[in-house]
Amino acid sequence: MLNLDYGVPEIYEKEAKESLGMLYQDIQTVLKVPIVNFMFRTLALYETFLGAAWTQVRPNMLTVEMEKAADKLRYPDISVDVPGMNWDTIYDVSTIEKIKRVIFTFNYVNPKLLLIASAWAESLGNRPIQGTQHSNGYIAPGVFPGLEAIHLVDICHTTPDVENLLLNIIRKHRAYDAASDYRALANYPIFLEKSWGSLKYYVGSDDYNLLKANLKKKSIKLVHERMPFPVTINTDFLYEVYNPRDIAGMMGIISMFQNILPELIIEGEFFKRMID
Repeated sequence: MLNLDYGVPEIYEKEAKESLGMLYQDIQTVLKVPIVNFMFRTLALYETFLGAAWTQVRPNMLTVEMEKAADKLRYPDISVDVPGMNWDTIYDVSTIEKIKRVIFTFNYVNPKLLLIASAWAESLGNRPIQGTQHSNGYIAPGVFPGLEAIHLVDICHTTPDVENLLLNIIRKHRAYDAASDYRALANYPIFLEKSWGSLKYYVGSDDYNLLKANLKKKSIKLVHERMPFPVTINTDFLYEVYNPRDIAGMMGIISMFQNILPELIIEGEFFKRMID
């Protein structure tokens, strides 16, 4: 069953059955986080493509090289003042720790997702990743201990205040839907409202846009120079399986997330500083 009530169509984890369910589980295990991110949930509408494309990036994402490459994108030096907040007057210690774990989850995985999106975009744009054919080691698969399953707020079935907050975030980003990061943090509306109240003035600024462009550019450079194994999926393969309209749809999704993920990396750093 697809969620077509609002925004971008996607297949949620609880709706993924059989081979797609196994693919979702593998994605979580390899990327080490307890969520299948929005990019995969949307591309799951094209399951044959997602399976083939994931097979190519999977061995790369288990290497030390890609772990270090993600580190180079993570926690950018944002040029914005983050207001101090005494969160312990609003939330108990347990809730504050839950918010921190949510933020950590997305800050950890978003750079990896950007590397994946850039590898796919380059390969589908006839600039395949050749692979260095060398790896210094591998990371152990498995979700990090202590991270809880991420609950995403459904914008169509929440309180009017949270709905309006998410709609404001969507409008500011000129997006079709709220990213998983925001839908997860919407479970803590006071934190999200106060954080967004400051962050929204930075989003779209000259410094923000330059940092966003640099993160995307760096991710493309990293996948070409650091990925050990080739990523060569191309439109010839797609035309064997899909019609031109579907191919345009999946390439559009990848391009969309390649542009969204640098924003989420920047904004995740802001959230991290807010809660810290």
